[in-house]
Parts: sequence; C-alpha cells; structure tokens
Amino acid sequence: MYRCGNCGKDVDLGKEESARCPFCGYKILFKIRPKRAKRVKAF
Repeated sequence: MYRCGNCGKDVDLGKEESARCPFCGYKILFKIRPKRAKRVKAF
C-alpha cells in the first residue's frame, strides 16, 4: 500500500503496474508503514 505525494490517496500497486498514481498521474509514492512501536534494547 502506497500514498500519493500529490493527491494523498492510498494506492495499491501490483508487480506489473507502473509506480504512478492512477488518480492524478503523479510519480512520487510513499510507502505506508504500520504504526508499531519500535523496541530498542538499552545498553
């Protein structure tokens, strides 16, 4: 799942599709990361 940098809509791309927003044609897409807390081990 990706988010368009121009219109902000969520885009689900397959392997055969080009990296372009189907709604506005913008080429810059951002990967949507899950909202999880990162655990870092303290020294």
